[in-house]
Amino acid sequence: MKTFKGIAACSMASVILLFAGCERTDIHKIEPIYKEAYQRVIPESVTVQRGDMEPVIRFKLTQNSLKYNTYSVEMDNLEFSELKVANGDYVKAGQVLVVFKSEKLQKEYKEKNEILEKDKLLLEHTKRQKEINYDPTKPDDEANKRIAEMYDQTIAKLEDDIKLKQIEVAEIQRDMDKCVIKAKEDGAVTYISDAIKNGIVVLHSDILIVASGDVGFYVETREDYDFQIGAVYQAVAPTIQFDVEIYRIDENESGSRTLFFKPVSDDVVYVSNERFEIEIPREKLTDVVYVSAEYVYVTEDDRSYVYLLTEDGYRNPAYVEVDNIVEGQAIIKSGLVGGEEVTGK
Repeated sequence: MKTFKGIAACSMASVILLFAGCERTDIHKIEPIYKEAYQRVIPESVTVQRGDMEPVIRFKLTQNSLKYNTYSVEMDNLEFSELKVANGDYVKAGQVLVVFKSEKLQKEYKEKNEILEKDKLLLEHTKRQKEINYDPTKPDDEANKRIAEMYDQTIAKLEDDIKLKQIEVAEIQRDMDKCVIKAKEDGAVTYISDAIKNGIVVLHSDILIVASGDVGFYVETREDYDFQIGAVYQAVAPTIQFDVEIYRIDENESGSRTLFFKPVSDDVVYVSNERFEIEIPREKLTDVVYVSAEYVYVTEDDRSYVYLLTEDGYRNPAYVEVDNIVEGQAIIKSGLVGGEEVTGK
């Protein structure tokens, strides 16, 4: 009988152990944990936090398309005369940016123009001489005819010469116009070469860049937030910052939304190629438990869990209930209280 009692006691102990083991069987199926693998090396861990959070939404903005007009010197023998703009200036189409000069072109223009003006004067003089010496009432008079023919030939030659000179002067004028560089479109000066700042002319080298187009930004988001048209935020880059406002919100078929921003001030006519970011404050969270979301895992049946790190370096999986993910932090609704050490897989 004693032997039977001993067997019964052992059986009951086995049953108790079996049920005790069943309590942890499910979570241990997440990933087998072998203590031997962690006896020598203590894995890196983070501390579960508890307290208030003031979360924000951070957006990296994409700039609207801007057109960049580049200006360079494409003619030989030009000398620097005057730089009319500074970096960052807003310019209107047709506004003079920089002026060059060419003594050769100026000399040719002056000479050709003087000859042209003399030919014009000679043409007018010849026409008046014809009016004086030719009698239109005697069209059949031979001498009168020869006078008309002489003047007509001279007038025709002068007119041909004048047309040729006008073409030559126009060509020189076109070249001289190239000495004055004007803005092709409204925009902002974004680059001025050091050479041109110092009055040095470098052939076929960029001397100015003017950015034209729509100054604004956009971003696509799936954030669950009540974005409002007219809401103002600060766009920040490493070297510049200014206020922007939402002026349009597009609902996309994919379920995301595209937010469009524009500068609040009309003085902002151009923004640099730097990356701009904005921060939108969310509602303050009070007395919450949170941990980096990278330490929270999900089972095949969509249950969240973490690995708790024991004092002797072992990992123990524990189920948690995640309320939300905010700025990469998992807000824990239950399963952790704060102060625990959790580690990765």
